[in-house]
Amino acid sequence: MDWQCVAPGLIFLLVKLTAASLFVVFIPQIFPRGNISFVSEENSTVLQISQNPSGITTTSSTRATTATTMKTQVPWKPLIWERYGGSYYWFSEGMLEWINSRAECIKQNSGLVIINDKKELEFIHNKTEMGNYYIGLTLEANGNEMKWLWEDGTELDKSLFSMRPATMDEECATIRAGEVRPVSCHQQSHWICEKMG
Repeated sequence: MDWQCVAPGLIFLLVKLTAASLFVVFIPQIFPRGNISFVSEENSTVLQISQNPSGITTTSSTRATTATTMKTQVPWKPLIWERYGGSYYWFSEGMLEWINSRAECIKQNSGLVIINDKKELEFIHNKTEMGNYYIGLTLEANGNEMKWLWEDGTELDKSLFSMRPATMDEECATIRAGEVRPVSCHQQSHWICEKMG
């Protein structure tokens, strides 16, 4: 028997068996029980994410006559709220449009953050250095002029921070490292929810 021809085949077989064993051992640890559902159809894509104590459900769908579903278990990750002053803040990891960001805050019995003073602005500045985050500030028509209003209807105190003028489609605001800027409400951004403590 010529070992030079047989040895590579044996080594390949051992590597395959080792990989299969590792796969069987570690996949249950990587994907523990929870719920993720993927539904695919034809022509469009819809992504829905909901969080609850039993799991995170993700559905991706496209229109078709038949749909295939695959379920995988993923652990539920609780939201981590940070306390500052008299409020709790949640800084999202995901990105959504402004209206969906607001809806996610409402689901958590909160609202998009309203920045009331320089100390709160400094707290948020330190948390938003790595990305743009929607805040509860929108450009609204007030008579013949446009004004920046917070979610609670109060007008922006211009001494708190300055913003460049908004262009035609920039009616929402994001913050990054303390700098607030007008953006399109359809832009995908992180967001900050605030609820009173």
